[in-house]
Amino acid sequence: MEKLHVAIFPLSAGMGHFLPLVEFAKRLCHFHGFSITLIISKWMWKSQQPALLERLASSALDIRITEIPHITEDENEQNVKIATRISMFMLKAKPHIEGVLQSLCSSSPVSAFITDLFCTELLDVTAELKMPSYIFVPSSAAYVCFMLHLPKLVSEIKVSFKDADFEVEIPGLPPIPARDLSNSVQDRSDFAFKWILQHASRCREASGILINTFAELEEEAMETLSTPATPPIYSIGPLMFTDSDTPDESRCLKWLDEQPPLSVLFVAFGSRAVLSREQIRDLAIGLEASGHRFLWVLRGYKSGDSSSLETDISQLLPEGFEIRNKDRGLVLLNWAPQIPVLSHPSTGGFLSHCGWNSTLESVSHGVPMITWPLFAEQKMNRVLLVKQIQVAVDLRIESNGFVRREEVQRAVRELMEGEEGRMAREKMKELKDKAKIALMEGGSTMKATANAATDLSQKPSLTP
Repeated sequence: MEKLHVAIFPLSAGMGHFLPLVEFAKRLCHFHGFSITLIISKWMWKSQQPALLERLASSALDIRITEIPHITEDENEQNVKIATRISMFMLKAKPHIEGVLQSLCSSSPVSAFITDLFCTELLDVTAELKMPSYIFVPSSAAYVCFMLHLPKLVSEIKVSFKDADFEVEIPGLPPIPARDLSNSVQDRSDFAFKWILQHASRCREASGILINTFAELEEEAMETLSTPATPPIYSIGPLMFTDSDTPDESRCLKWLDEQPPLSVLFVAFGSRAVLSREQIRDLAIGLEASGHRFLWVLRGYKSGDSSSLETDISQLLPEGFEIRNKDRGLVLLNWAPQIPVLSHPSTGGFLSHCGWNSTLESVSHGVPMITWPLFAEQKMNRVLLVKQIQVAVDLRIESNGFVRREEVQRAVRELMEGEEGRMAREKMKELKDKAKIALMEGGSTMKATANAATDLSQKPSLTP
């Protein structure tokens, strides 16, 4: 019997979009016997992606990799917001992806196509080919609620969200300050706003929406999305990167082995965030003043409008910081194995930028959080984590984005020893168990994945 064939175009701009969709492809192969063609672009390629795909191609899974020609950008296209840059890239990539899909259809029928939320331009291609298309969302169900509601929100609020000093009501979310909505939609004079609005307006054209979440984590949002007016919704998360071929970080994990249970605060801001020298200094002094153990992944510094990556930790930290804290703090440059750190019994908290992948990793390992959002939809995630799910301690951020040392000290102490932290830790324990059950046979995620697999296998209609 011929295997069902699904084509997938994962967005390569950022590992947070790329890796979860690749993980979902692996699940479709492993649990449901699909044949997968990954259509790959090396645009904005990360250094670890070639090796990852090489291992994927040589695995026992039925995953084939097809690369489209390289897409070039001029300087103007590189100096815009990421939402605009992605959308402009897609206009150039569209004919190449169409060519691949046409070629695949002529040799091996494709039952469905999956692509990223920011690639809605490809819905035109699949409509022409009469191919069911599914949108993958690497963020929360709450973010999907926001996107589906955005056109109505824009019609009702006539000013840019950055100028709106009030909360907005979005079904499935707690009231959220307009200025805390996704960075890309803050200024309606910016091209990024127009592109995001276009993607939001086209979401309903999809045959279904696959979300990297699990039902028990976002009950209100999932209930809001379960309406006839919304395409079928599949909560297929948590999708976490499981590749074991990572650099040896024995120093980091060995250091954790020497710490008491639940005593260490993990501090990490993802792979894109770069703090200013002043902010690094106040964060360091706040961590030291808290009196708690910490494992801090420090990435460079930002000066003015340009970013520079410093490779000497001692040049980034206050004088004498490492010596004073050598018995209770470890600072690593640029990278740490996040899942092994979060799963370590000594880790008791996570000061995070609230990126959704990091959030899912924290939830899946039962680690309560301190919220320090920086860009994208991270401020929305903060509202979700603090107000709705209640697994995080909020960090007061000033209007210029700066966090003072005193606030770092307060938040760390509250999470690690306060009542709010205790309640967040208890709630996280519950969600950790629910995430584990969701991924078991008969769990909500496995049921949703099975439903998605069934729908992906339906033969497309021959009528336009």
